[in-house]
Amino acid sequence: MQSAAYLATLLEILACPIAPASPLSPIRGSDGQVVALRSQNGEYPVVDNVPCMIPTLLARPDRNLALWQEHQQHRWQDYQGGKRSFFSESDEKAQYVGEIIAQTGGGLFLDVGCGVLPSPGYMAASGSGVNWIGIDPLLGDVVRRFPFVQAVGEYLPFRDHTFDAVLYGSTIYHQMDPRRSLERARRVIRPDGKLYIWYESDRLDRRYIIWKIRQMLGRPCHYSELARWAFTRSSLLSLLKQAGFAVEEEVLLCVKCPDYATCRKPTHFLVIAR
Repeated sequence: MQSAAYLATLLEILACPIAPASPLSPIRGSDGQVVALRSQNGEYPVVDNVPCMIPTLLARPDRNLALWQEHQQHRWQDYQGGKRSFFSESDEKAQYVGEIIAQTGGGLFLDVGCGVLPSPGYMAASGSGVNWIGIDPLLGDVVRRFPFVQAVGEYLPFRDHTFDAVLYGSTIYHQMDPRRSLERARRVIRPDGKLYIWYESDRLDRRYIIWKIRQMLGRPCHYSELARWAFTRSSLLSLLKQAGFAVEEEVLLCVKCPDYATCRKPTHFLVIAR
């Protein structure tokens, strides 16, 4: 459920997820409420004031798509089982990410993979100067405290240059196609805007190498029970460059250690790019 005011905010910036230049036309029911959005590619339902903007992704079977759909099913089962999110308002790393974002001076931020919490910890800690809009494949059943669209990163349903920044809050390895998702993020970020990626760096070990070889041979698989993809620091920075971003800063997300050199297990980072 979402307020009519949140829907009105979204209607100002939404676009067709397949052809963003294509205008959207609201379709209203007999009571005047918006029940769907129409583009040249079809109609997208609006459920309880939430635009559902996930297109029919592929006409033929695709292993990557099947794996992603399987991963989403696991996430939905976890949600129904009570495992709603690791990033509650009490999570220290989430608060730290929000505090870093608060230093940007504010603006309109897009959260790619916002989950099913009313307000993730980083949103709560980012301050009143940051206005959030979130997308996620999971509709959930919570009342979110920010405008929400059911959507995926590879088909962002927003107009060009809409956001001051885009955040992947520990969600880059849940994407169907991380590079495509980042390229779409670059499209919706304003020319002077920023990209934030909170991620956990994986080790270049036997497990990672085997997973990577399978990807290269066209036999993709899940990296782990929780992650569709995996990234070492080097591979993530390479991916950002391929998607057209330049890294400005990397912040170690360890609330107990003052710097990278003194951290015994430096795995969580926030990468800031343009």
